[in-house]
Amino acid sequence: MHIEKRTLRTFSVAPEKAEREESAEFRAAKRRLKEDGHFCCFICGKTDDLQVHHLIYYMFANLVDFEKLKEFCEQVDIYGYGRLLKHVPITTIDDIRNMMVLCQDHHTGTSDEIGGSTGIHNLPLGEFMMQKLARPGCNPIPQDGESFEEAMERVRQHQKREEQAANE
Repeated sequence: MHIEKRTLRTFSVAPEKAEREESAEFRAAKRRLKEDGHFCCFICGKTDDLQVHHLIYYMFANLVDFEKLKEFCEQVDIYGYGRLLKHVPITTIDDIRNMMVLCQDHHTGTSDEIGGSTGIHNLPLGEFMMQKLARPGCNPIPQDGESFEEAMERVRQHQKREEQAANE
C-alpha cells in the first residue's frame, strides 16, 4: 500500500469581500434543487445539515468570465442543468449550474486529530471526488470521527478481501 501525506498551501488574490446576502437567484436555485430532487449531499447522499456550495467560489464573482463559467458548467454538469440551459447565458455566480449540494462534512469538512478533512474547501479535487467514486469500504479519505490509522486499516482490509477473492 502506498501512503501519501502532503501539506498543501494555496494562495489566491481575492477581491475585497462585500457583505454577503443571498440573492434572489441563489434562493431560486436552492428552491429548484429541492423541487428537482437534488437536495441531498452530492458525495454521500445525506439529507440533513445541507449547504449549497458554489463550484466557482462566490468570492470570485467579480473576476469570473461568465462565458468560460458556462462552458465549464456544461462540461461538469452534475445535475444536468448545463445541458438543459445550454442556450441561456450565465450572468451571475449564483446560477444553478454553478451549485453543488453538500452536507456539512463534505462542504467545510470535519477534521481529525492530525488535521485531515473531508470538505471540498480543504481537499484537492481528486481526493474530494474519491469520497463519491470509491467502491464501498475503500474510501481512502478518513471520514468523520475516523483516524488516519483507522482509514488505513479499513483500506488494507478491503484490499486483503479483494486479493482473497481473486485467488479463489
